[in-house]
Amino acid sequence: MGSLKTLKLKLLKVGLNTCYQICYYVNRGRQQQITFATMRSTSLTDNLQAVYQTFERANTPNLKVSCYHYDHSFKSKLGFLWASLRALNTLSRSELFIVDDYFFPLYAINKQPQNKVVQLWHAVGTLKKFGLSLPGAEKSILKPHTNYDWVFINSEKNRSAYEQAFEIDSSRVLVTGAPMLDALLAQSPQTLVGPKCLLYSPTYRPGSDGEQQVLAYVQDFVTASQALTSDWEIYISLHPYLSLPTLNLPKNYHIFQDAQQVKALMPSMALFITDYSSLSLNFSYFERPILLLTPDYQDYLKKTGFYVDYYQAIGAPHFDAATQLVQFINQELSSLDLSYVSALKASTFAHQDRQNSQRVYDYLSHIIKSS
Repeated sequence: MGSLKTLKLKLLKVGLNTCYQICYYVNRGRQQQITFATMRSTSLTDNLQAVYQTFERANTPNLKVSCYHYDHSFKSKLGFLWASLRALNTLSRSELFIVDDYFFPLYAINKQPQNKVVQLWHAVGTLKKFGLSLPGAEKSILKPHTNYDWVFINSEKNRSAYEQAFEIDSSRVLVTGAPMLDALLAQSPQTLVGPKCLLYSPTYRPGSDGEQQVLAYVQDFVTASQALTSDWEIYISLHPYLSLPTLNLPKNYHIFQDAQQVKALMPSMALFITDYSSLSLNFSYFERPILLLTPDYQDYLKKTGFYVDYYQAIGAPHFDAATQLVQFINQELSSLDLSYVSALKASTFAHQDRQNSQRVYDYLSHIIKSS
């Protein structure tokens, strides 16, 4: 990291912490809000949405929502500082501050103990590394994923990964099941009629050239998939941190950037294609084919890495090139043994009582009453 960038980050850290401390002392004694906050979308989604709705059904007062969509575009960067300052003021007034992903301003401050922070990570399991497990994360000027008081996770087998990613004591990592899975468990696979539908969801790549890399893979997939011999409707979901591109696509191609739309589409999809997205775990519920398109596997393994032996953990057929994947769909998909999908479902859905959100709510309510 260059010396100028280091200086900027140090100054930003001091500035954000100063802002937070001033707000805290101005608001001292008024920490009564329960805030649900995200910087990955303009509205609450997935785990945050599920738990917020549970609090709302219980007629909980003083609920607050703080959303900002940061996508690395120039316009987004301009609004990011103001969004960070507003978020810190909101945090200073909050008894509980609940996030679902990386939340930059939170890592710049010396957090006051009266402001409790909860992490409801947006992914179901632990496949690719994240947080402080990533290479070089420990050396960051603003050390990521600090200041969490509690972390809620889907299953016991994920505990060690979260402890490592967030450097948090095991007693602060609570296994409740992922709240977002409650809604998924209420769904049934839709009967497939008409054109078959597939969903392609490449994941985020870090670094200055990460966005261009993902878009190049998307273009390769679009080009190759036009050789599909059956009638397909093709949906392409991009990570929320990417800028949504304008592409000239055939009429049966649909590109979007909306976590809610992904969940709505899943029951009607005949096939899910990804590289390293944890959405494969969600999709396994419907026991339909999952394929992996991983042209940069060795590079991704070196730069990001996994908590598991990735190919073995998913068990899905994997391909280095989109042309190979399309050939497989045309010739072998119909006879594919789906036992690997059934095994993935069994390991992912440890809690099937649709009470995951309620368990999180009950514990957070206990925290509020005890404070």
